[in-house]
Amino acid sequence: MSTEPSSRLEVILRATTAVGALLAGVFIPIVINVNQEKNRETQLYVQIMTQREQSDSTLRSQMFNSLIGSYFGKDILSDPEKQMMYLHLLTLNFQEFFDARPLYEDLDRRLNPEQRKRLIAIARDAADKQVNLLTKPNNEPMEMQFCVQETDDCKKMNTFSMKGKDRDYTFAARILSVSQSDIRVRVSSADENFNFKTIEFGVSYFDTPFMNNTKLVDGSRFSFVLRNADPDRKMATIEIVVFPEEYMNLRDRPYFDEMLSKLGTKSGVSNSN
Repeated sequence: MSTEPSSRLEVILRATTAVGALLAGVFIPIVINVNQEKNRETQLYVQIMTQREQSDSTLRSQMFNSLIGSYFGKDILSDPEKQMMYLHLLTLNFQEFFDARPLYEDLDRRLNPEQRKRLIAIARDAADKQVNLLTKPNNEPMEMQFCVQETDDCKKMNTFSMKGKDRDYTFAARILSVSQSDIRVRVSSADENFNFKTIEFGVSYFDTPFMNNTKLVDGSRFSFVLRNADPDRKMATIEIVVFPEEYMNLRDRPYFDEMLSKLGTKSGVSNSN
């Protein structure tokens, strides 16, 4: 009688083993097949996206060559109205790749006052579109007025602050000169704990934030947008645009550790030394 329970246990174990083997034989191929199918779908998706990017790059290249070739065509060079149209198309379609400021400045010198107003309006339209893309609810552009010679209602130096990735920054901006289409400014640190090398640069009606900006050591960026220049009164109004933290210029080639840092931030992983 003592052998009967062990026989039953042995039968149960054999049956369980057989059922387990049967289930394994059924489900393991299914799991493998599902994984293979997912891999095939992933590979197909990557292939489609790669082909799409290649097609898009080819199309954009052809479009750029067509627009720039037309802009410098013999018939177009003598027609400022058509040149303005092609400049507008180039600026809007290649805003992160192509700095059209030299073309705007060259054309500006050959226009009459009425045509010049339209050219500036075209440039402002392109800049406004980029400012809108960079503006966030808690990151509105800051507008400031400057004068070469300080008066009671207009300063020659103003300070502005921006939130960087690692800390807050405070800068002092001073206007040096004002001409018909651009101004010259000097930017220095207004914080003794922040070692920032003083820089001087021009700000033109024909600048755009994507092309003309200042990048700090932690990757933070700001840009000056010229809103109004009054050479007679030596006054100017500018807009200071601080870029969102996640912004990455398509022309930049980030270092490998920068890419890992960005990926780690998005996934909630922080690096520690």
